[in-house]
Amino acid sequence: MIEQVKSPRFLTLTLLVLAAACTRALPLLIPHVWNFTAIGALAVFAGSQFKNRYAAMIMPLAAMALSDLFLGHGFIKTVYAGFIVMVLCGMFIRNKVSVTNVGFASIAGALAFFLITNFALLYSEAQYPHTLGGVITSYVMALPFLRNMLIGDVVYGAILFGSFYYLQKRYPSIAYSK
Repeated sequence: MIEQVKSPRFLTLTLLVLAAACTRALPLLIPHVWNFTAIGALAVFAGSQFKNRYAAMIMPLAAMALSDLFLGHGFIKTVYAGFIVMVLCGMFIRNKVSVTNVGFASIAGALAFFLITNFALLYSEAQYPHTLGGVITSYVMALPFLRNMLIGDVVYGAILFGSFYYLQKRYPSIAYSK
């Protein structure tokens, strides 16, 4: 792992992950659409690009935790569980990165995140009753956030994967070698 940390590939990936995590601070800087950030794309990107599975999981989780501290958000277990599933979606396409696979992994990750984080029984009964109706209401109320996340994942995914593809072509030392 020490050798990996010093590699140009690892450092480049880390910088891209940190830059993407900074998009969560947009509400503090400029008006922005809720859930239109790079955080989902970051999870899929990290999962698919870091050679080491632990780094693939730790780097985006650390970026998420750091941005949560910066924003004053608490640690919400279900959000991190959904985020972990998004990283796993990226790991699933490792060594098979293509526009189609990135698209499918991004959609699957966003849907999993949506299903995990908006399950009504995870909330207090004051917010949504712990009934079938409460579950349905939770999902319906979250649909605009899902839409924004999907659009953000597509836009930022194209930026992250496209930028890294370009950088690998320009600087072969960061290309993945098996």
